Amino acid sequence: MFDPIVFDNLKVVVEGEIYDLDLSGQVSVVNREDLMDLARFTRTYRISFQQHSCCTATLALSTDLDSIHAELTPSRQEKPGCTVFIAFYIKQAVAYTIEDCNEIRTLCERVWGENRVIEQRVIHEVDTDEYENEVKVMFNRFVYEDQVADLIEMIDYMLQTMDQLKNYYDQQSHDKRL
Repeated sequence: MFDPIVFDNLKVVVEGEIYDLDLSGQVSVVNREDLMDLARFTRTYRISFQQHSCCTATLALSTDLDSIHAELTPSRQEKPGCTVFIAFYIKQAVAYTIEDCNEIRTLCERVWGENRVIEQRVIHEVDTDEYENEVKVMFNRFVYEDQVADLIEMIDYMLQTMDQLKNYYDQQSHDKRL
């Protein structure tokens, strides 16, 4: 057995919180990855879930060798932490317009705050009618063990964002049928 690092402790909290939502029927966990990259000495944990069929949300925690070393070396002054990545994947059968992307960014900024960087990437596989908008919410800071409440709050924000995306998706589908 090994002594868990900050990454492990945060991972357990995130995993427990999301699986509690899954057990209560609020979300459905659709994927989970616990990766160790031995070439770069990084660890990444990703968990993806759906609340509505139009959108999948992913929360990822990541740490690197420097953070692990800082934690395991008492003489180092750095505070060990993890980076957090949030992404939403929205699929639809019609192409995304610039207006769609701007509206989705505005919707995300209302939930996450205007100072957050929102990146979008639209993906279309040739010869299909499927378009996917990958929406990333970027954080420019580490999350530390004493900020577990922030992680739980991020999950609540993810649920709010998924509700907003579903409302937008439903409205767009309705408008395109008219």
